[in-house]
Amino acid sequence: MRYSVTAPGERRMKLLQFCVKMVKFFIGLWLVPACAGVTLAFFKGMLGPISSQYWCLAGMGSFVVIFAIFQQPIKSYVFGHELTHAFWILLFQGKVTTFSASSKGGKVEGTKGNFFIALSPYFFPVYTILLIALYFIGKLFWEPQQFTSAFIFLIGFTWAFHIILTMSVLIKGQAEVKQNGYLFSLTVIYIMNIIVLGLVLTFISPDFAAGDLVRIFSENISVSYARFGNAATSLSRSFK
Repeated sequence: MRYSVTAPGERRMKLLQFCVKMVKFFIGLWLVPACAGVTLAFFKGMLGPISSQYWCLAGMGSFVVIFAIFQQPIKSYVFGHELTHAFWILLFQGKVTTFSASSKGGKVEGTKGNFFIALSPYFFPVYTILLIALYFIGKLFWEPQQFTSAFIFLIGFTWAFHIILTMSVLIKGQAEVKQNGYLFSLTVIYIMNIIVLGLVLTFISPDFAAGDLVRIFSENISVSYARFGNAATSLSRSFK
């Protein structure tokens, strides 16, 4: 018979990790109404402007067809995944110490680490953001048109790349998601994807401004929390 004794320091570390996981679980639970709110915001305020961007929809549809016919672009996704980790490490004023990406997998190490850095590849469409960044860099040297049809097509294409590949890898399971807790990770990823989509939409749609984005999110999230609160109150009264 074998047995092992856990050292006091190790026990404290395990207890701390358990407490952190529980806190994240309850935060994830608290974010569920926010998920419903951003969903309402998407259908009520964002779907119309998106549907009017025909070239964006064409780009999305083109990637769906390519994804369905050909092999998944694993190398491109892995590189973008690790590049996003690296970018968010730098965003939090850290340093990237290791970077590698191939079809077999990738690895990024840095001097900073948090759940935003860990989950960033699942809500940050890096290739879409790079396209928009190139546009604004180009404006430093010449006056391009306000997003040409080809440019909007590429934004739709890269956005579909992000969403479809993200869903594909999440279904398979990811270490970052498990480490931060499934409920917490998925609620954060879902909310952030809708927010980032809204921000991208403010760039490509002349009929949708940043003020509209703030308004529809604040209104619908408030409504969602109010409805969940009323439902919880009614449920608690039924048990009395």
